[in-house]
Amino acid sequence: MQKDLLLKAISNIGLYTHSESAILKKMIEISINNIAVIQAKDLKSQIPLSHTAIYSSLKTLQLKGVITKLQSQPHSYELNQEKLEYAVNLYKNVHSKKS
Repeated sequence: MQKDLLLKAISNIGLYTHSESAILKKMIEISINNIAVIQAKDLKSQIPLSHTAIYSSLKTLQLKGVITKLQSQPHSYELNQEKLEYAVNLYKNVHSKKS
């Protein structure tokens, strides 16, 4: 999946809060094969959010099934390809209707 299209979709479809979108976009940017390795403190240094907002958003993204914290690797999250494809398809559908 194209990361640039996915980043546009996350920003424009309204499925996620501002904090969730910012974190998810950072994870997408750094991910390799749908795995993002990043510590919460690194997210804090790269995204202007409070500790509480970061931890709360990470928890919410996990509850929504968008990311899964990997137990086998520290600070690693797997991005749910199906959920990301849904976001892109939703974006494409909305965007094509505006054209």
